[in-house]
Amino acid sequence: MKLQVSNTNAPVWRDIMVKSDLPSKLKPLEVMSRNLWWVWNSEGKSLFRDLDHDLWRATGENPVMLLQKLGFERLQEIIKDEDMMSRIEKVYADFKAYMKEPMRKDVPSVAYFSMEYGLCNALKIYSGGLGVLAGDYIKEASDSRVDMTAVGFLYRYGYFTQTLSVDGQQIANYEAQNFNQLPIEQVVDENGNPVILEVPYPGRVIYSHIWKVNVGRMNLYLMDTDFDMNSEFDRQITHQLYGGDWENRIKQEYMLGIGGILMLKKLGIKPDLYHC
Repeated sequence: MKLQVSNTNAPVWRDIMVKSDLPSKLKPLEVMSRNLWWVWNSEGKSLFRDLDHDLWRATGENPVMLLQKLGFERLQEIIKDEDMMSRIEKVYADFKAYMKEPMRKDVPSVAYFSMEYGLCNALKIYSGGLGVLAGDYIKEASDSRVDMTAVGFLYRYGYFTQTLSVDGQQIANYEAQNFNQLPIEQVVDENGNPVILEVPYPGRVIYSHIWKVNVGRMNLYLMDTDFDMNSEFDRQITHQLYGGDWENRIKQEYMLGIGGILMLKKLGIKPDLYHC
């Protein structure tokens, strides 16, 4: 016999994202914050920095978080500052002119696969040299107008940040990334629902969300398995860069290669060349 011990309904938790709405005159800042073009454009980077020097440092040079945290009074000060508004207009005009230039048709299109991409401090999907090199390839492809699509992972915890213990030992700290505060956007279908990628693994299917990073004219698509359609065992595939045991590393490489190809097909992207 089962006795009811509580009349309280079990809670159902849902994620709710609240976005601040910038004044219309400052919308160009929001557009530019969602494209990493500013990373290698000195005027673009200094523009975001000069909105609030202290907040720029506190947010880890993250323009999306910076705009989310700017107070109402500061926003009004920016709008009343004629020099600052002229700078915003100038940089935004340069950005639009850059984006308007057509892609080259005389070179093959490329799909570029990498475990890590070093693009900016705010996006923790890299650890060092290989990631910086991969990031530079995307930036150069953008400047050269080469049709390149990059494929990688959106790591929940990224690569660790290092601190030292009292006795001088290295401590690896893994800090969860808040995807809503990053310069990325989730790929959704025509109904606004997240696109789900299905990747066949031995004995099961592993599911992945898809996120897009705008890098100038280039698109970087990132896979993310850390959600409730997967088991706790498989959600860890995209938890850490180079993290976990050897089995998890093999699962990551399988997801990058097989899953990456399936993702390109799902998105309708048909490159001429593949580079891993």
